[in-house]
Amino acid sequence: MRFPPFLSSSGKIGVTAPSFGVTDPTDIARFVNAKKRLAERGHEVVETPDVYKADEKGRSAPSWQRVDELLSLLRDPEVQYIVSAKGGDYQIEMLRFMEWDVLERNPKWMQGYSDNTVLLFKATVEHDIATIYGGNFGDYGMEPWHRSIIENLEFVEGKRKEQESFPFHEEGFVDRVIGLEGMREEAKTEWSSPSGDVSFQGRLIGGCMDVLDWFYRRRTGDPSEFVSKYKGEGIVWYMETYDMDYARVSRMLNGMADDGWFEGAAGFVFGRPLFFKGDDYVSTVCDALSGFDVPKVFGADVGHKAPRMTFINGAMARFDVSMGRCTLSYRYDA
Repeated sequence: MRFPPFLSSSGKIGVTAPSFGVTDPTDIARFVNAKKRLAERGHEVVETPDVYKADEKGRSAPSWQRVDELLSLLRDPEVQYIVSAKGGDYQIEMLRFMEWDVLERNPKWMQGYSDNTVLLFKATVEHDIATIYGGNFGDYGMEPWHRSIIENLEFVEGKRKEQESFPFHEEGFVDRVIGLEGMREEAKTEWSSPSGDVSFQGRLIGGCMDVLDWFYRRRTGDPSEFVSKYKGEGIVWYMETYDMDYARVSRMLNGMADDGWFEGAAGFVFGRPLFFKGDDYVSTVCDALSGFDVPKVFGADVGHKAPRMTFINGAMARFDVSMGRCTLSYRYDA
């Protein structure tokens, strides 16, 4: 596994919009504040032209242009960390134009969540380059910074290898008024497992299930080399649901299991689903994964219901879950 160089004290941060662009005034205000806050820590932000654009469907630019603008950040020797502007629905359109050799020659930390699973997952499982499943760029614009934001940047700066889960989380999206709103503590966070308190470790990989399901059904994402290379040391799969029903979740997990995606699995970690149509998310998942006698953890701080822990695809990750809380620690083994 190749781990990109960490963000230096004066390293630049690149922002691009591989799916939706940012046009709402509150989002723009949040981005302006994010740049200000990061500049205070010594990091200049470089934005590509597509960040503040959107067509009638929300696309920031034609797919070839989104690829070109991402590649420009990868080629820029001063940019050390690339963060997605937003999620969306159209990142898959970039795959036909993507020049993966540019990333392989210029490995850099890339971060985002939701639709950003498209590029992050493929970069790690097919090109053996570590990526980060965490907040999009707007999170750096909140006031005040939540602990998750401070720690996220510390991970990228190479100053942190361990993180504690958060006591409270948001229940969903709300419209912002000024754009700088901080994290809302709406519900108590409870990491849980049908097995009780658990500890497990392995090479971490995963993302948004809506995207992973598309990869599986369309055969457009192939984790076989990743699984073959790392199954001996164990693999930890994490997933989080944007908008799926119980039948789709069940079909996806059963199919992936049958096709060897989960060979060598040492554990499964599931975030809080945002929209799930069904009676019991935990039972749906556990039934589908009943053939794997490994820990299955739910309610994790990953995905659409903030705050988000920093999940590093490709790193050796250890999860210690006890009394509703989790300690996540990393090793950056090649």
